[in-house]
Amino acid sequence: MRIAPRTALALAALVAVAACDRSQAPAAAPTPADPVRAEGPALPAQSIGGLAIEGEGLRIFDAAGAARALPFETPQATVIAAVAASVGGAAPEVTTNSECGAGPVQFAQFGNGLQLAFQDSKFAGWTLDQEGLSTVDGVEVGMSRAALSANRTVEMQEDSTLGAEFSAGDISGFFASTAADSPVTSLYAGLTCFFR
Repeated sequence: MRIAPRTALALAALVAVAACDRSQAPAAAPTPADPVRAEGPALPAQSIGGLAIEGEGLRIFDAAGAARALPFETPQATVIAAVAASVGGAAPEVTTNSECGAGPVQFAQFGNGLQLAFQDSKFAGWTLDQEGLSTVDGVEVGMSRAALSANRTVEMQEDSTLGAEFSAGDISGFFASTAADSPVTSLYAGLTCFFR
């Protein structure tokens, strides 16, 4: 059987094209890498699914470490519900002190030593007098004056009538005494009802 020149030419072209085609099967689409959490300073234990104190209010952390601020001026019901859910247990009873210098102030006292202050149904301040909660940078009840001074600039309030009162940035508090190894006995930020 004789192959016609046209057919032979077509077969030769087809073989040449096939021999030159060195392409490979398309590679599988790259799969996205697992999300990686950005490295940074370790968060305090309560900041993973918990609560942190700060000078502008509070900060709630979910189990993944994502934060939600509860700044001063947040509605009272929102703050009490969020803090109760974060620390566990029922929402505390709210009491009123009509004799505060700023006028009537409502208080919600939690079992972990955290007391929230509200005025006109808005979050206005907090105090803390037990160990367990801290700022994200580690300021907490029970730490020594020396440890606090290594972390923040501490200024003593020389004219305080309440004891060894200090400010450390946007948070204030009290030491047991003025000694360098004296522990922090309480912390506060925002509105208080201290009788000076």
